[in-house]
Amino acid sequence: MKSIKKIIVAILLVTLAGNHGCDSMDDNFKQYLEEYDYSGKIDSLRVYPGFERVILAWDNPKDQKSKRIRVVYGADSTVLNFDALVDSISIDGLTAGTGYEFIVYTLDDHGNLSVPSYITAFPISQAFVDALTPPMGVVQTMGPDQYVSIMGTSNVLMKFSGHIEYSIQGPGDLTLSDELYIPELAGSSQVDIRVDELIPLPFLPIGEYNVNLSVSVWPIQGTLTSVDEVWLSNNQIIRVEPVKINLMTIPGTVSDQHNTSGGEGIEKLVDGAINTKYLTFNRTTWMMWRMDREFIANTYDMTSANDAPDRDPKNWVLEGSNDGNEWTVLDERENIEFTSRFQKRTFTFPNVTPFSHYRLRVIENNGGGIFQLDEWTLFYDSAL
Repeated sequence: MKSIKKIIVAILLVTLAGNHGCDSMDDNFKQYLEEYDYSGKIDSLRVYPGFERVILAWDNPKDQKSKRIRVVYGADSTVLNFDALVDSISIDGLTAGTGYEFIVYTLDDHGNLSVPSYITAFPISQAFVDALTPPMGVVQTMGPDQYVSIMGTSNVLMKFSGHIEYSIQGPGDLTLSDELYIPELAGSSQVDIRVDELIPLPFLPIGEYNVNLSVSVWPIQGTLTSVDEVWLSNNQIIRVEPVKINLMTIPGTVSDQHNTSGGEGIEKLVDGAINTKYLTFNRTTWMMWRMDREFIANTYDMTSANDAPDRDPKNWVLEGSNDGNEWTVLDERENIEFTSRFQKRTFTFPNVTPFSHYRLRVIENNGGGIFQLDEWTLFYDSAL
C-alpha cells in the first residue's frame, strides 16, 4: 500500500513540474514574439568632394522595413532626415578645410535605426583654392602663327576642365577677348599642359599687353577629383617682341610664267639652297608663290645666282592677290644692281593686307637673253 502511495505522489510531482516548465516556455515564446527585426544597413558608402560641399552616395538595403534615411555629420552632430530611401545627397556649406565624418542610417516606420555606416570626407575649401597656382599665359610664335600659350593648366592638385576666358589690351586701343571650351583637353592629368592651339592671335605690334586669363579646373583632394569646377585667374603684363615669318614655310606652291621645270626649274627658286638656282630662257617672266591661306608680306629677299650678271633682275613689280585674277601692286623697283654673285638684297614695303598669292613680275633683266635668280623669299616682319 505504501508503494502505491509513493507512486501516486511521484506522478503528482512530475505533473506539477511539467506544468511549471510549460509556463516558462510560454513566457519565453512571448518574449521572442516581442523582439523586433530592425531595418537594413546601407552598403558601399562613397563620397565625392566638391567646392565647400560633398556628395554622398550608397546602395540601399533590399529589406521591407527600411523606409527613411538619416545622415549625421560634423563636430556638432548635425542631423539630416530624408522621408524616402534616397541613395545620394549633396551636403553644402562645408567651409572648413578639415575632414568631416558622415554617418548614414536607415530607419523603419517606428524610427528604429539600422547599424550605422561611416565615412570621412574632405570638401574643397576656399583656402585650398586660394593656394592653387593659377596658370600663366605667354605670347608665342609657332611657325606662321602667334598664340597665347597657357602654362600650368594641370598639376597634382588640379585638372584642367577645358574652359578658358581671356582678354588682352594693348597699344593702339587693341582689345581682344573670348570664351573657349576645349573638350578634348578636359580632365587631363598631364602636368603643365601647354595649350598652344587655343588662342590664336593676330600678329601683335611690339609693346606691352595686359592679359587677363581665367581657367576653370577641378581641384584634387588626395586621390579624389572635385565634382565642381573652380576658376583660377591671373593678370599679367606680357611683352611682345618682334617676329619675322618666312612665308615660304607656309604650305603652298611655286610657279612661273613659262612652266619652267628640270634641274634649274622654278622649284629651285624657293628651296633655300644657295647652290641651286631658277633659270628660264626668257628675258622676262613672272614667279608666283601661292599659299593655302592668306598672310601678310611686307619684305622680301632676292639672291643673285652664281654666274652671268646680265641675267639678274633689274626692274620688277611685286603684286598680291587673293584669287589669282585681281592683282594689287605692293612694290616697284627700277635699276636695281646686284654687285656680286650670291648677293642677298632685302626690300621692304608697307602692307597690312593679307594675300594668298604673291607674284614677282620681272619687267627687265640686266640685258642678257636669259633670266636667272638664286632665291626669292617673302617675309612678314612685325618690326616694320
